[in-house]
Amino acid sequence: MSSSPVKRRLAGIMSIDVVSYSAMMGADEEGTLRVLGGHRAAIDASIRRHGGRIANTAGDSVLAEFTSPVEAVRAALDIQAGVDTRNESLPESRRMRFRVGVHLDDVIVQENGDLLGEGVNIAARLQAAGDPGGVLVSGEVVGQARAKLPEYGFERLGQPVMKNIVRTVEAFRVVSGARAKQVARADFSSAPGVRQAAPERRAKRGLAIAAAVAIGLLGGAAVAWGIFAIMDGSRSTAKAEEEARKAAAAEAARKKAFEEEAARRKATEEEVARRKAAEAEAARQQAAAAEAARLRREQEEAERRKARAAMTKHLIWSQVECARSRIATTAGMTCDTSAEYAGVDGTGKFQRWAASVRSATTVTYVMLTDAAAATSVHLPLKRDEESELLREISNFTRNNAQEWSSLAEQAGSFYATFKSGDGRPCFAFAKPGPPRGDGLAWVIRGYHCIAARQALSGDQIAGVIGTLKAR
Repeated sequence: MSSSPVKRRLAGIMSIDVVSYSAMMGADEEGTLRVLGGHRAAIDASIRRHGGRIANTAGDSVLAEFTSPVEAVRAALDIQAGVDTRNESLPESRRMRFRVGVHLDDVIVQENGDLLGEGVNIAARLQAAGDPGGVLVSGEVVGQARAKLPEYGFERLGQPVMKNIVRTVEAFRVVSGARAKQVARADFSSAPGVRQAAPERRAKRGLAIAAAVAIGLLGGAAVAWGIFAIMDGSRSTAKAEEEARKAAAAEAARKKAFEEEAARRKATEEEVARRKAAEAEAARQQAAAAEAARLRREQEEAERRKARAAMTKHLIWSQVECARSRIATTAGMTCDTSAEYAGVDGTGKFQRWAASVRSATTVTYVMLTDAAAATSVHLPLKRDEESELLREISNFTRNNAQEWSSLAEQAGSFYATFKSGDGRPCFAFAKPGPPRGDGLAWVIRGYHCIAARQALSGDQIAGVIGTLKAR
């Protein structure tokens, strides 16, 4: 049975997220959820009012799809205005602020309505790079919206580096009032290139010109021979006729040689054209196969991340004495362990162990994913996946990570620096355990933060990662 084809369509994509949500949840979970519920009801209504559809939700984030990028921008501005109005009636500690990113791109639509693809990732990156309370859009959206929203301006931010996005994406902040009048409109015009004649067309044109010149020359020669025969009255009629026959034969021979050469050149050109067409078709098929394989990998990874997130959300944890933990702990740590589970981290059975310690100067959280049996194998570390996993761990532990650096490598481990919600410099890390079959026996992930206004050093990072191990 063949699988159903991938469904694609062009859409305006809106990504929304709460600023410092993890910190608010850490301070007051129930109160934060009540406030978020009030905002979400109004946000969902704004999306529907502007012709949008909510595609994906995860905690404090929303991904919505619009048939019109202009309506997506209008909905984003409507949402931010509504949030400001509702915040006025709340105490400062309960006020929420949102970031919104809007992009126009081709998306993949799953059977359950979820959206996937690079366009979704770009909208999320725009949202993360935006100002609290603001709207950040891509150049593709500005090209559609600037003429239809004359009361707003689009302030160019340049070309931000977007992780795992290979193409250039320009970002624009939506502004209003006096600032909108000051912002110069971005130049999106692109003059179409002058169409050039194909090499084969130029060759044929040159061949035709050469043929015309040669025929003209041959005709001129024939005329000259005729005039010469008439003027040479001293020659006999037989000799004149012989000379005329010779001239005609020579002209016919030259014409035949010319036609044979023209036919040979045409055959060569047609063979070159056929070969180029075959090469182009082979390259197209190869590119299509590579793109299909990439989409399959992307979808498989997305489904695995979704399954892991769902499993993590329902995983049952219990506190244990650190002496019983599989993690080699230090003094002052508290320890937890999960029930055994199967599948999403590799093949076989797995169990998670966690240890943490918090002081006025440092915060450390460590989670060991242990292949619970000798036949269980943890997946090898992958650079692209670790970046997303470390962010998941930060959100899971309410650390509210911001300002992530790119992923770096340290003695076979990966790490990235970030800033916590309370301003601490931190780094998140992933350390592989010993090899087992085609994978690993265990993997340690976590993060370590130091006091605010201090600086992390390479020696500190190497020291923390180096001391981590399983019992």
